[in-house]
Amino acid sequence: MRILLLTQWFEPEPTFKGLLFARELAARGHEVEVLTGFPNYPGGKLYPGYKIRPWRREEIDGISVVRVALYPSHNKSAIGRVLNYASFAVSAALLGAVLVRKPDLIYVYHPPATIALAAMTIGFARRAPFVYDIQDLWPDTLAVTGMLSNKAALALVGGWCNFLYRRARRLVVLSPGFRRQLMERGVPEDKIDVIYNWCADAAAPSAPPDPELASRLGLSGRFNVMFAGTMGVAQSLDSVLAAAALCQQTHPHVQFVFVGGGVDRERLEKKASDDGLNNVRFLARQPISAMAAVMELADVLLAHLKDDPLFAITIPSKTQAYMAAGKPILMAVRGNAADLVIQSGGGFVCEPENPASIAEAVARFAEMTPEQRRGMGENGRNFYQERLSLKAGAAKFETLFTEVRDAGKASFYRRFGKRLFDVLAIVPLLAAAAPILAITALCSLFFLGAPVLFRQRRPGLRERPFTLYKFRTMKNLADSQGRPLPDGQRLTSFGALLRRTSLDELPELWNVLRGDMSLVGPRPLLPEYLPRYTPAQRRRHEVKPGITGWAQVNGRNTITWEEKFEFDVWYVDHHSFWLDLKILWRTFVSVIRREGISQQGHATMPEFLGSARPEPQTK
Repeated sequence: MRILLLTQWFEPEPTFKGLLFARELAARGHEVEVLTGFPNYPGGKLYPGYKIRPWRREEIDGISVVRVALYPSHNKSAIGRVLNYASFAVSAALLGAVLVRKPDLIYVYHPPATIALAAMTIGFARRAPFVYDIQDLWPDTLAVTGMLSNKAALALVGGWCNFLYRRARRLVVLSPGFRRQLMERGVPEDKIDVIYNWCADAAAPSAPPDPELASRLGLSGRFNVMFAGTMGVAQSLDSVLAAAALCQQTHPHVQFVFVGGGVDRERLEKKASDDGLNNVRFLARQPISAMAAVMELADVLLAHLKDDPLFAITIPSKTQAYMAAGKPILMAVRGNAADLVIQSGGGFVCEPENPASIAEAVARFAEMTPEQRRGMGENGRNFYQERLSLKAGAAKFETLFTEVRDAGKASFYRRFGKRLFDVLAIVPLLAAAAPILAITALCSLFFLGAPVLFRQRRPGLRERPFTLYKFRTMKNLADSQGRPLPDGQRLTSFGALLRRTSLDELPELWNVLRGDMSLVGPRPLLPEYLPRYTPAQRRRHEVKPGITGWAQVNGRNTITWEEKFEFDVWYVDHHSFWLDLKILWRTFVSVIRREGISQQGHATMPEFLGSARPEPQTK
């Protein structure tokens, strides 16, 4: 497909979703074009070889790049930042639709939120949907970092963000916490995808530590705890300097190394000097190509952010770079970033802005053997390659982009009519079923006791979990070791009656009304089945699960799992209004005839353990 990357920052500026992302998408067979500004970040000065013009075309590593004019600025001045953001937004909005080719989809990198003006303008002019990648939660980040403190202005920014969230076809966030925050603001759950950031490949180590480089940088013979990246208000590095003061007394061989720049670096250097910290060293910002060799000289890599609720849902970009480097990580950040380090086994976590906690964690690292630290670093690197790398992330973006593109080409029924049909049908169905629901609930209470309803988390659309409701049909019987007895022993006579008549499914009408499910779609299965699917079988989650489906009217529980999944995926590719009506009618007939309730010799469908046969051809 033809993809437009809309980002205010692009190579040669440092950015996370820049040239690497563009090249990876191009390598996957997509036609990529970039609309960006003239390079001036992070110093606020134009890069050598560039002059401000209305626009400029160039090519970088085979990627077509269109640059439009902006006001270069990146300092503490709020006015300068506003002019920088607004000038690019206006230039891109006015010139972008004319200068770029018609895309199938627009990928938008945020911050700044002003870029959405260009996204909406180009999207309208070129009739292209846009995917909005949120790297900072505005206005929260603006308030926490001190960039903006006026309450009226913050409210205005918040209103703008809510407006653009509604206009975006899909939103991408960098952490589960971001996703929860947006849902609390009213963004629909199925509109938000979590795709973790990756790091520049050049940041991964390619050679053993260089003794000459270590000597030149003043890192020889010390246990180096390295902070690499921006030094600003959000990083709140005074606490790290205070931790260095504590370590200077207890572990004099430990050295804290700060690599990079930022608006707070000069003040931090002066503070370290004034406090007499001879175990603190500041190194100049390094090009990405040199960071691998520099980080290889670290014994521990440190991440630190202000102890603020916003940062508990933030994953600092250095997390991925640190993991890729294969070094132990000291994560002084609460929440999602700490969770990743714990899951990977790649380091320790401590309390942010707590010098004693930071110093204690540093001491734990210093007292480990080199082999223990090496193993910890390898854990982080393996976790990164499997879950957070460029290839892993680009594959998820490719799937998302394909869904957005195909949704734009889908019929009215697939895009809007199916949900409308569910809502219009479910109201009279619930009214008609109300007496049956009440009688069944009372009988269930009499024969099985409380609770009446069976609740279980199931994966729904795009594998997102929801709570499924059914009438309970089994007793909670277990063996002497507390393990549930087989389904056949727990299924009661009343429960079997509910299954034969499909009355146990009636509470799922509530799931349909809530939007978790549809009347028609693949049945929602157990979450533990997800890693057992083949790539083709996973496509069953490209539509909402249903109370009934194509597999249910073609054998239900009497067919094999592989046959079920073939029917499910066929439905994903062919569902329509008339097919849904056909399935509902055939479901009614099957329920009356009590067909396909279970396989011979099984009370319920046997567990799906994975498919050993070749993947079915789905398209």
